[in-house]
Amino acid sequence: MTRGLSWCLIVLTLSSCSATQFIYNRVDILVRWYLDDYVSLDREQQARFDGRLEALLEWHRREELPAYVVLLDDALTILDEGVPLEDTRAMADRIEEAAIRFQDPFLELLLSTGEDLRPDQRQEFVDVLMSKQEEFEEDRLARGDAEYREDLEDRFDKQLSRYLGPLTAEQTDRIAVGVSEMTRLDRFWLEDRRVWIAALSVILLEAEPDWPDQVRALIAGRDDALLPAYREGIDHNGEVILQLSRDVLIARTDKQDRKLRNRLQSLRDDLAALAAQNAETVSP
Repeated sequence: MTRGLSWCLIVLTLSSCSATQFIYNRVDILVRWYLDDYVSLDREQQARFDGRLEALLEWHRREELPAYVVLLDDALTILDEGVPLEDTRAMADRIEEAAIRFQDPFLELLLSTGEDLRPDQRQEFVDVLMSKQEEFEEDRLARGDAEYREDLEDRFDKQLSRYLGPLTAEQTDRIAVGVSEMTRLDRFWLEDRRVWIAALSVILLEAEPDWPDQVRALIAGRDDALLPAYREGIDHNGEVILQLSRDVLIARTDKQDRKLRNRLQSLRDDLAALAAQNAETVSP
């Protein structure tokens, strides 16, 4: 769940949306809603969680938002230079690094909240995790390969269209080719997730004195525990997605280019304004 929450916040922050400031300033509410899906906190627990979350978001506003502004400036430069492959790969790495930077402090927030939970709340959390796992398995494993790839094509079309507007036939054909080259990973992902949930559940329910360290070790070792075929598939698909996205960008029309630049510039200016507001708030 930690990785999912981290990516949730990064995506919300970097989402190309005219309401970026509105959404970011209410991200604490969105996180509370997400947590409520897993466990019900009492009033005192919620108050402690809110205080810790505000401290985390203050760090994020101070340290991360300025980095996002630089990242978006560099993204606009990459467009000016024709989307060079190595620059595009470096940009993808920087976005991944932003999510990783957020993951550790967010994990500490969750662990400190977990220390407040009663045994019945821990059981509730574990039950919800497994229930969601079963829902995922029922929904995703029921798809045949053709439906799986159709879902991926729709997802790429939707995400890229948010930035570019309607895609051309050339661009949609390029997406179809890229998706056909991808390794199907949902079975690997669900198998890995089930094993991880089982291990996490034991740690949480036994609740030994060092259980937070056990969780940290479990998460730190998760990538190394992946099946080789799963790791190879992740690496392969990452490269396919990079090449696919780059080719779609290179093939953008003049109208798409204007839309993309306007969205990135608007997002950049929104994040710069948020960072400036935070600097004014904390200045002596």
